[in-house]
Amino acid sequence: ARYGPASEVPVELRGTGSCSRQVNNFAAADVFECDRLIAVEVITPGGNWSSFPPHKHDEHRAGEESVLEEIYYFEFAAHDGVPGLGYQRVSPSGQGRNTDVLAEVRDGDVVLVPDGWHGPSMAVPGHHMYYLNVMAGPDPERAWLISDHPDHAWIRGTWPARPVDARLPLYTAPSS
Repeated sequence: ARYGPASEVPVELRGTGSCSRQVNNFAAADVFECDRLIAVEVITPGGNWSSFPPHKHDEHRAGEESVLEEIYYFEFAAHDGVPGLGYQRVSPSGQGRNTDVLAEVRDGDVVLVPDGWHGPSMAVPGHHMYYLNVMAGPDPERAWLISDHPDHAWIRGTWPARPVDARLPLYTAPSS
């Protein structure tokens, strides 16, 4: 174990428009040294989709895709005392167990992604969504290599022409 101050965590604004989200890369593959674990925090503004386009990382293809099982742990901002909620989609990729889930998620819920296309994670309007995203796998190289779902991969090509959601970043750590 080692301490790393929050002020040194790289913050990435990923996606654009309604696919914008903030990623706090505290243990991303290229940020923090460890054996197999990859972990990030994702903060998605209310009404936005994250983990979109749907993607997978359930087969080893050198330099293209790594095998990583994944866990999402969710929390939501309340609005006027009303608890938040969201939705998580996981669909079969033809690899592994052919997981097929559309889950309503609330504070403290966990979604396991052993295989398959996953995304989007959807935050309902008015409730910002946080999820701790933890991945690990057997590949010797600790890398987050993904394949976008072919039906939705085109969405990444639209991002350069669109602005990031102006609400982002939702949180930044104070300087140490």
